[in-house]
Amino acid sequence: MVSATEIAVGLIAWAFSVHLPLVYTVLGLGWILPTLELIGYKRNKQVYVDLAHNMANYLITVYAIGGLFGTIITVFLAGLLPIFTNIAGALLWPVWGVAIVFGVAIALPFIGFYYRGFGRISPMRHVAVGYGMAISLTVIPAMFRLVFAFINYPAGVEVFKDTSSIVGFTLGINWSQVFLNPTYAPLFLATLFGAIAMTGVLINSIFGWRYSVDKSEYRLVGYRISNWISLIFGVLYAVFAGLYLYEVYLYSPTVAWSIFGKPPAYLPSSLYPVYEPTMILTGVFYMDIALGLILLILIALSFKFINRPISALKLVLVLLLMISAEVMNGLAHLPYAIVPPLPAVPALVKAYGLQFTLQVANTLKVSTLLTPELNALLQLVSIQPGLIYGSLVVFAFFNALLLYVIYAALSWKWTPQSLRVERQ
Repeated sequence: MVSATEIAVGLIAWAFSVHLPLVYTVLGLGWILPTLELIGYKRNKQVYVDLAHNMANYLITVYAIGGLFGTIITVFLAGLLPIFTNIAGALLWPVWGVAIVFGVAIALPFIGFYYRGFGRISPMRHVAVGYGMAISLTVIPAMFRLVFAFINYPAGVEVFKDTSSIVGFTLGINWSQVFLNPTYAPLFLATLFGAIAMTGVLINSIFGWRYSVDKSEYRLVGYRISNWISLIFGVLYAVFAGLYLYEVYLYSPTVAWSIFGKPPAYLPSSLYPVYEPTMILTGVFYMDIALGLILLILIALSFKFINRPISALKLVLVLLLMISAEVMNGLAHLPYAIVPPLPAVPALVKAYGLQFTLQVANTLKVSTLLTPELNALLQLVSIQPGLIYGSLVVFAFFNALLLYVIYAALSWKWTPQSLRVERQ
């Protein structure tokens, strides 16, 4: 019998694995397209402008689908982990608010203005709109990555004993410390550079595949410049991902233990039972390293060859690497929804005693937050278990339908439109 915890984790991970490649692609295109356009105007090369214009066709559709899955994730979190959602929402509501405002009220209009502005406003003004779009799209992951950093190491959080609370305590937050979370900056930069690198690989793979039947300058230029994007930003991603893992090792014992396979050297053995992870993901970690090295080799080969099998392999491997790395990062904090910060343990023990400190740690576990006593939805599921399994079937059907829609959209035959390039 599959436990409620496993179902909750599976549903959320599943939604994330669909949501993240889509929003990564939007973020990557947000920076790549205005840069291609700027190169075209500066070099008086129409082909770069055509590349930017035609790839902009996908932005709104992919953004809408990615946003839909973002909503699905929110519903899953609110329904399956209501206390965690309440804690994260109450503590980090400005972060959620900024992300939602930029995602709906700012980034989406910018995408529309950028797409509709081709040929309608002056070239340099249109490029400026494109970079405005890129910045607004970047604010969204900048905010959400703060939530992930908070899960790893809740910097700035203060715990107060409260007998009137259902969990026995309340949380406060010191905003002067939140953005100083040591795991935040490398995680955000790895996300940004990884999104651009992944999008470069996707473009390169598709253009390399199509070049065998369409040996045009348009395909060749798109293939070559996207390969450079893949290489440069792939290296930057690797650097900041490594720095992120270093900071995680120093500040998040459970996550570090899960990823590296053993407890950090600084963790006292008396705290091993408290910080022991649910899953040891060392195999996934090594697989991700291997995938990254294989992709690096394939990108290097792509400077010499335009080969369909290599293009297809890169397409599959880059998606596998991105999803695998994100799922690893998303599961490594288990059993905790929020990993208790090690520096806070002595202060809590001194102020409220060992038993209260252990109570706080236990309450922050996913399994505790999923108990029927704290979750009305699980009370219903315990009476009608068919509801959760029926939801799995419906969600699987929805994903299959979505894959067909994306395939149909990408298979649609279109012809690049020429735009007049005005040299500025």
